[in-house]
Amino acid sequence: MTVCLIGKSLTTLVLSKIFINKGVDVDIYYSNNKSLNDKSRTTSRTIGLSNYSIDFLENEKILRKKDCWDIKEINLYKDKNPDIFLNFKSKKSSFFMTNYNDFYKTLETKIKKNNLVKFKKSSTQKQILDLKKKNYELIIITDTNNFLFKKFFSKHFKKNYNSTAFTTIINHPKKKNNIAEQYFTKFGPLAFLPISNKKTSIVFSVFDKDLTKDQSRIINLIKYYNKNYKIKNIDKFQEFPIYLSLSRNYYHKNILSFGDALHRVHPLAGQGFNMTLRDAKILSELIKKNLNLGLNLSSVLEKFEKKRKNTNFLFGIGIDFLHEFFKLLNKYNFKSVDRLFKFTNKNTFIKKKLENFADKGFIL
Repeated sequence: MTVCLIGKSLTTLVLSKIFINKGVDVDIYYSNNKSLNDKSRTTSRTIGLSNYSIDFLENEKILRKKDCWDIKEINLYKDKNPDIFLNFKSKKSSFFMTNYNDFYKTLETKIKKNNLVKFKKSSTQKQILDLKKKNYELIIITDTNNFLFKKFFSKHFKKNYNSTAFTTIINHPKKKNNIAEQYFTKFGPLAFLPISNKKTSIVFSVFDKDLTKDQSRIINLIKYYNKNYKIKNIDKFQEFPIYLSLSRNYYHKNILSFGDALHRVHPLAGQGFNMTLRDAKILSELIKKNLNLGLNLSSVLEKFEKKRKNTNFLFGIGIDFLHEFFKLLNKYNFKSVDRLFKFTNKNTFIKKKLENFADKGFIL
């Protein structure tokens, strides 16, 4: 039994590890010969992982908690106001940070050593179409830049934020570094996310078009909002457009769309990859059940869509609401909203519900 994965993203590697853990052969088709570990690529991209996500990755022997940087506390600020309007502090870690390229490299190396996996370069439309003739029980697409995705999964609910996310790493002297901060600035959300005691990840989601063209101003704004670090230097920026994209259909016959091909959300809450991992956990459970019963793997696709489509749609719309809410909050000074935040910050029940939402998403 062999499944086919199309793409070479981190999501592809996570899925391949899930399948080989269950003794299923995997063929990975990709169009780019370069690994993400190529030295020409930037290393500034990081991933925030919820407790729910890291537990799943550990159980699947994909990533160890001890190899990530734990965040103990999260503080949210309204622009330059020094008062914290929301604080999340837990006895255990709030979430974990890891470098995208390091995660990718470690997992790729591990998978390439496994005889159940074969990497196959496939760059033409005809080669992709020929996959349907190879009698794979299941084909999973994680790459949007291929013929099958464009033919069967192009219908999405979309919203363009007309914003650009700038990511980088600031390097600073060694310090205790386990508190994440997010500033809802008039230019867009700016997050300081520790990844070690000497490095902190920056994610600045900028909706000011003039500002996106001037990286020197972005650097000055990072320094302006920074209050905890003596910055030695700032790494090269990586930038990408921000938009909401939620797929209208999840599968076609034995072909499943997955990862960014299914959904993309605003990065302000760091939920994009966590949504994918929640999907992966459900898919893993369904696959395991089918294997135990000796059923065809493609029969899980309808069940998977029923379990995840509405949940992902609601979660994506929820993240969109947060973005629009905080954008409006910065534009107008609502005293009643300030009072609401003060009440929320003191109410442990509400804060616990918000923490569960960030950790596990919607549970329907």
